[in-house]
Amino acid sequence: MRYLGCSYGHLIFSCVEHLLLVDVYTGTKVKPPKLHTNSDCVIDSAILMAPLSSSNSCLLLFSNLFIFQWQVVTNSWTEYPLVSEHFLIQIVLFKGQMFAIDFPQTLKTISLAPQPNVQEVDVVWGEDIVVGLNYDPWLVVSGDMLLMVDLVGDLISNGTFQVSRFDSSAEPAKWTKMEKLENWALFISLDRRNPTFSCMNPERWG
Repeated sequence: MRYLGCSYGHLIFSCVEHLLLVDVYTGTKVKPPKLHTNSDCVIDSAILMAPLSSSNSCLLLFSNLFIFQWQVVTNSWTEYPLVSEHFLIQIVLFKGQMFAIDFPQTLKTISLAPQPNVQEVDVVWGEDIVVGLNYDPWLVVSGDMLLMVDLVGDLISNGTFQVSRFDSSAEPAKWTKMEKLENWALFISLDRRNPTFSCMNPERWG
């Protein structure tokens, strides 16, 4: 089976029209209904919008052409055309909204209701931010902040990480460079199907 991502403690897999969600703690498996797509549609990633135990939980699958939505406990999928000029690299949930970053490092919002819409966010870069050339940036939700982590240089030798905070109070919105993370630890992966996450006071783990 093909790995599509991890969300709310569940690994998400696909095999042709079959989907499988596996609870990483208990091993419990959930099988959504079969998904019938055409041969040109390639599913790249998947996320849960809420824990499976939640009444409003749904599974979203992202392909090069469509977004597919399965409302948990129903027996069908809803298909939405994905109107985006560029490939979406990563999608995160922040304050009830879906944010995505695409190949040319453009920040976007995705909404499904009342009509499916992919909207570019008008955001400027702070003057002291250096944009990395070797890797695409990561979006990380950290408490009440949406952060962008960028790798400047090479990962193996002399690369340095740069963290910027999304400031929506500015007009237009702005990426502001952070000099300190204080006591936040950020977790990222080169495999963009894996979720990014953050934790405060990591020393409590020993």
